[in-house]
Amino acid sequence: MIAAIKPAGSNTRGLLAYLYGPGRHDARIAGYCHYLPFSFTDTGDLELDPALNDRGLGHSVLLAFAAGLAACDRVLVHSSTAASWTTAAAARTGVELADKLHIVPAPRDVRLVRHPVDITPPEGRVTGIYNHRLYRHYGTARFTQLARRLVADAPVRLTVMDLFGTRSPERIRLDPSPERHLEELATTDGVTIASDRGDRIRYRNLLAGTHFGIAPFRPGCPWSMSVIDCQAMGLPVIGPRTGWLAEHIDNELLFDTDEQAVQIVERLATDAEFYLVHAKRAHTSTTDLTPAAVAARYLEAIR
Repeated sequence: MIAAIKPAGSNTRGLLAYLYGPGRHDARIAGYCHYLPFSFTDTGDLELDPALNDRGLGHSVLLAFAAGLAACDRVLVHSSTAASWTTAAAARTGVELADKLHIVPAPRDVRLVRHPVDITPPEGRVTGIYNHRLYRHYGTARFTQLARRLVADAPVRLTVMDLFGTRSPERIRLDPSPERHLEELATTDGVTIASDRGDRIRYRNLLAGTHFGIAPFRPGCPWSMSVIDCQAMGLPVIGPRTGWLAEHIDNELLFDTDEQAVQIVERLATDAEFYLVHAKRAHTSTTDLTPAAVAARYLEAIR
């Protein structure tokens, strides 16, 4: 059985009773760590995810997550970064993962694949896309700061995706940050707000109409499907040097400061060879993420 390990937890005792009841002694539990409620800083300090730490609940969430890890025979994570963080967090709660931890990334969307041969380099100006949720804990304020710098100092326009549309009043009361950030970005010169309205063809066309992607500033980022979407379409993705982004994105496209980000974007806009090299590298970085390849890794991991 495959179960997603989510911070909210589940009725683990009841699940185990079902799986390991009479006649079910050969059952195996595989947990997929879709969302990690923690991350680690460069100095090795554990940080609780702020989205799951309201009123100090983060430690309870972490313990529930650790209980889920302990209940599993196989634990699947997205990346080497996620594996390192999960192993370290488990050790702090007395859970030994040993050989049951496996890296199985999510597959790319076959509808969002474009061969680099079909890509034309920009001619002096570029359009970048930011296709991530606009929650505060995704580092949206930091992105907004960078966006203003890019449109002011580089030959670039930015498309920011509104992935939520109109949210319910209840959701807004829980976290109004997406609406606040969206309003702020919408009033920024050089920034256009766009929506795919849940249509993957429209989403593909939005990606195809841009030249590069921008990764999120979320500190605890063990994986980003939106980054993979861009790369599978042959879009170079620039990003902060942190977490999985530092593991996955080409070093020439990583930055530590806004000034470095501006320099990278300027080069993407004006150096056709540099752009095409990174368009090809972006696409190549997703070639092992076909559904068939990922399915094979799943099957191997849960044996």
